[in-house]
Amino acid sequence: MKSILKIIKATFLGGILFLVPLVVLLVVLEKGYGIVQKTTLPIVNNFPKVNVLGIAIQELIGILIIILICLFAGLLAKTMAAKNLVQKLEDGVLSFVPGYSFMKSMNENILGIESNDDLKVILVPTDAGLQFAFLIEQISEEKFTVFIPDAPNPWSGSVVFVDKKDIQDIDITQKQALACIRKLGYGSGELLKNKL
Repeated sequence: MKSILKIIKATFLGGILFLVPLVVLLVVLEKGYGIVQKTTLPIVNNFPKVNVLGIAIQELIGILIIILICLFAGLLAKTMAAKNLVQKLEDGVLSFVPGYSFMKSMNENILGIESNDDLKVILVPTDAGLQFAFLIEQISEEKFTVFIPDAPNPWSGSVVFVDKKDIQDIDITQKQALACIRKLGYGSGELLKNKL
Protein backbone atom coordinates (compact mmCIF):
# COMPACT_ATOMS: atom_id res chain seq x y z
CA MET A 1 0.00 0.00 0.00
CA LYS A 2 2.86 2.37 0.87
CA SER A 3 4.47 1.80 -2.53
CA ILE A 4 1.20 2.68 -4.31
CA LEU A 5 0.91 5.89 -2.27
CA LYS A 6 4.54 6.69 -3.06
CA ILE A 7 3.91 6.21 -6.80
CA ILE A 8 0.76 8.37 -6.66
CA LYS A 9 2.61 11.07 -4.70
CA ALA A 10 5.59 11.06 -7.12
CA THR A 11 3.26 11.16 -10.13
CA PHE A 12 1.19 13.99 -8.62
CA LEU A 13 4.26 16.07 -7.76
CA GLY A 14 5.76 15.36 -11.18
CA GLY A 15 2.52 16.54 -12.79
CA ILE A 16 2.62 19.76 -10.80
CA LEU A 17 6.24 20.40 -11.77
CA PHE A 18 5.33 19.74 -15.41
CA LEU A 19 2.26 22.02 -15.36
CA VAL A 20 3.69 24.99 -13.42
CA PRO A 21 5.87 26.33 -16.28
CA LEU A 22 2.99 25.88 -18.74
CA VAL A 23 0.53 27.71 -16.47
CA VAL A 24 3.01 30.54 -15.90
CA LEU A 25 3.55 30.83 -19.66
CA LEU A 26 -0.21 30.94 -20.32
CA VAL A 27 -0.75 33.58 -17.61
CA VAL A 28 2.07 35.74 -19.01
CA LEU A 29 0.71 35.42 -22.57
CA GLU A 30 -2.83 36.20 -21.40
CA LYS A 31 -1.70 39.30 -19.47
CA GLY A 32 0.48 40.39 -22.39
CA TYR A 33 -2.39 39.91 -24.81
CA GLY A 34 -4.69 42.00 -22.57
CA ILE A 35 -2.15 44.84 -22.43
CA VAL A 36 -1.58 44.72 -26.19
CA GLN A 37 -5.33 44.78 -26.85
CA LYS A 38 -5.74 47.89 -24.68
CA THR A 39 -2.93 49.70 -26.49
CA THR A 40 -4.19 48.75 -29.96
CA LEU A 41 -7.82 49.70 -29.25
CA PRO A 42 -7.42 53.39 -30.24
CA ILE A 43 -5.70 52.37 -33.50
CA VAL A 44 -8.18 49.63 -34.36
CA ASN A 45 -11.22 51.84 -33.66
CA ASN A 46 -10.37 53.73 -36.86
CA PHE A 47 -10.49 50.52 -38.91
CA PRO A 48 -13.73 49.12 -40.30
CA LYS A 49 -15.25 46.33 -38.21
CA VAL A 50 -14.05 43.39 -40.32
CA ASN A 51 -13.60 39.72 -39.44
CA VAL A 52 -10.89 37.65 -41.09
CA LEU A 53 -11.50 33.89 -40.80
CA GLY A 54 -13.88 34.63 -37.92
CA ILE A 55 -11.30 36.67 -36.00
CA ALA A 56 -11.80 40.39 -35.47
CA ILE A 57 -9.14 42.80 -36.79
CA GLN A 58 -8.33 43.85 -33.21
CA GLU A 59 -7.43 40.26 -32.23
CA LEU A 60 -5.34 39.79 -35.38
CA ILE A 61 -3.36 42.96 -34.71
CA GLY A 62 -2.91 41.93 -31.06
CA ILE A 63 -1.61 38.50 -32.07
CA LEU A 64 0.70 40.07 -34.66
CA ILE A 65 2.12 42.50 -32.09
CA ILE A 66 2.73 39.66 -29.58
CA ILE A 67 4.55 37.68 -32.30
CA LEU A 68 6.68 40.73 -33.15
CA ILE A 69 7.46 41.33 -29.45
CA CYS A 70 8.50 37.67 -29.06
CA LEU A 71 10.73 37.90 -32.16
CA PHE A 72 12.29 41.12 -30.86
CA ALA A 73 12.80 39.54 -27.41
CA GLY A 74 14.42 36.53 -29.10
CA LEU A 75 16.83 38.80 -30.95
CA LEU A 76 17.51 40.76 -27.77
CA ALA A 77 18.13 37.52 -25.85
CA LYS A 78 21.02 36.70 -28.21
CA THR A 79 22.93 39.84 -27.18
CA MET A 80 25.77 39.56 -24.69
CA ALA A 81 24.17 42.09 -22.31
CA ALA A 82 20.95 40.04 -22.12
CA LYS A 83 22.89 36.80 -21.63
CA ASN A 84 24.87 38.40 -18.79
CA LEU A 85 21.65 39.68 -17.18
CA VAL A 86 20.00 36.26 -17.39
CA GLN A 87 23.15 34.61 -16.01
CA LYS A 88 23.18 37.03 -13.05
CA LEU A 89 19.49 36.32 -12.39
CA GLU A 90 20.07 32.58 -12.56
CA ASP A 91 23.14 32.70 -10.32
CA GLY A 92 21.68 35.16 -7.81
CA VAL A 93 18.01 34.21 -7.56
CA LEU A 94 16.82 31.35 -9.72
CA SER A 95 19.56 28.94 -8.61
CA PHE A 96 17.86 28.89 -5.19
CA VAL A 97 14.58 27.66 -6.71
CA PRO A 98 14.55 23.88 -6.21
CA GLY A 99 14.98 22.02 -9.49
CA TYR A 100 15.26 25.18 -11.61
CA SER A 101 18.46 24.18 -13.42
CA PHE A 102 17.18 20.70 -14.19
CA MET A 103 13.78 21.97 -15.38
CA LYS A 104 15.44 24.62 -17.55
CA SER A 105 17.70 22.03 -19.13
CA MET A 106 14.79 19.63 -19.72
CA ASN A 107 12.60 22.35 -21.23
CA GLU A 108 15.42 23.34 -23.58
CA ASN A 109 15.71 19.71 -24.65
CA ILE A 110 11.95 19.37 -25.14
CA LEU A 111 11.91 22.52 -27.28
CA GLY A 112 14.95 21.29 -29.22
CA ILE A 113 17.24 24.10 -28.06
CA GLU A 114 20.86 23.06 -28.08
CA SER A 115 22.60 23.89 -24.82
CA ASN A 116 26.15 23.66 -23.62
CA ASP A 117 24.77 23.02 -20.14
CA ASP A 118 23.34 19.57 -20.88
CA LEU A 119 23.80 17.25 -17.95
CA LYS A 120 26.09 14.27 -18.49
CA VAL A 121 24.15 11.03 -18.76
CA ILE A 122 25.50 8.10 -16.77
CA LEU A 123 24.33 4.74 -15.49
CA VAL A 124 24.34 3.96 -11.77
CA PRO A 125 23.58 0.69 -10.00
CA THR A 126 20.39 0.46 -7.92
CA ASP A 127 18.61 -2.40 -6.20
CA ALA A 128 16.71 -3.05 -9.44
CA GLY A 129 19.74 -2.83 -11.75
CA LEU A 130 21.39 -0.05 -13.74
CA GLN A 131 19.43 3.18 -14.15
CA PHE A 132 19.87 6.34 -16.16
CA ALA A 133 21.13 9.21 -14.03
CA PHE A 134 22.38 12.73 -14.59
CA LEU A 135 25.72 13.81 -13.15
CA ILE A 136 25.03 16.97 -11.15
CA GLU A 137 28.37 17.77 -9.54
CA GLN A 138 31.56 16.37 -8.08
CA ILE A 139 31.70 16.50 -4.27
CA SER A 140 35.20 15.14 -3.81
CA GLU A 141 37.77 13.06 -5.67
CA GLU A 142 35.66 9.91 -5.17
CA LYS A 143 32.08 11.14 -4.53
CA PHE A 144 29.53 12.57 -6.97
CA THR A 145 25.99 13.95 -6.73
CA VAL A 146 23.64 12.41 -9.27
CA PHE A 147 19.95 12.74 -10.03
CA ILE A 148 18.05 9.53 -10.86
CA PRO A 149 14.83 10.47 -12.69
CA ASP A 150 11.59 8.49 -12.38
CA ALA A 151 9.83 7.04 -15.41
CA PRO A 152 7.72 8.09 -17.23
CA ASN A 153 8.00 11.48 -15.53
CA PRO A 154 11.64 12.55 -15.29
CA TRP A 155 10.64 15.74 -13.41
CA SER A 156 10.66 13.72 -10.19
CA GLY A 157 13.27 11.34 -8.91
CA SER A 158 16.02 10.96 -6.33
CA VAL A 159 19.22 12.79 -5.54
CA VAL A 160 21.88 10.28 -4.54
CA PHE A 161 25.57 10.41 -3.74
CA VAL A 162 27.61 7.72 -5.44
CA ASP A 163 31.20 6.59 -5.54
CA LYS A 164 33.22 7.19 -8.68
CA LYS A 165 33.64 3.43 -9.13
CA ASP A 166 29.85 3.00 -9.39
CA ILE A 167 29.45 5.50 -12.23
CA GLN A 168 29.30 3.97 -15.69
CA ASP A 169 29.86 6.49 -18.47
CA ILE A 170 27.55 6.19 -21.43
CA ASP A 171 27.79 8.06 -24.69
CA ILE A 172 24.23 9.36 -25.16
CA THR A 173 22.78 12.85 -24.93
CA GLN A 174 20.47 14.21 -22.27
CA LYS A 175 17.72 14.54 -24.89
CA GLN A 176 18.02 10.87 -25.87
CA ALA A 177 17.97 9.71 -22.24
CA LEU A 178 14.91 11.85 -21.40
CA ALA A 179 13.03 10.56 -24.45
CA CYS A 180 13.78 6.96 -23.45
CA ILE A 181 12.67 7.58 -19.85
CA ARG A 182 9.40 9.22 -20.97
CA LYS A 183 8.70 6.22 -23.25
CA LEU A 184 9.19 3.77 -20.33
CA GLY A 185 12.39 2.44 -21.87
CA TYR A 186 11.08 1.85 -25.41
CA GLY A 187 13.91 2.31 -27.85
CA SER A 188 16.57 1.49 -25.26
CA GLY A 189 17.67 -1.56 -27.26
CA GLU A 190 18.83 0.65 -30.12
CA LEU A 191 19.99 3.47 -27.85
CA LEU A 192 22.19 1.26 -25.67
CA LYS A 193 23.35 -1.15 -28.37
CA ASN A 194 27.05 -2.01 -27.81
CA LYS A 195 27.16 0.38 -24.82
CA LEU A 196 26.43 -2.00 -21.94
